[in-house]
Amino acid sequence: MRTTVTLDEKLVRELVKFSGAKTKTAAVALAVKGQIRRAKLKKLAGLLGTVDVDEKAIKESNRADMKRAQWLEDIGKEKEA
Repeated sequence: MRTTVTLDEKLVRELVKFSGAKTKTAAVALAVKGQIRRAKLKKLAGLLGTVDVDEKAIKESNRADMKRAQWLEDIGKEKEA
């Protein structure tokens, strides 16, 4: 998307320098992506401790997964024989 914005030239030069980007456009795009990432991480961090974990269900699921894996391994051995 093409957009016209007015940015402080000194800040843009500094952004290009520290971002390692080859162009102003690339530097600004990196900065925008970085800001979005930080905002998402902040939102995610706010969810810490708000999710209840059912440890019993997780253990049961793990046991079922292991049983399924063993079953598949046994099937594979039968086909090899």
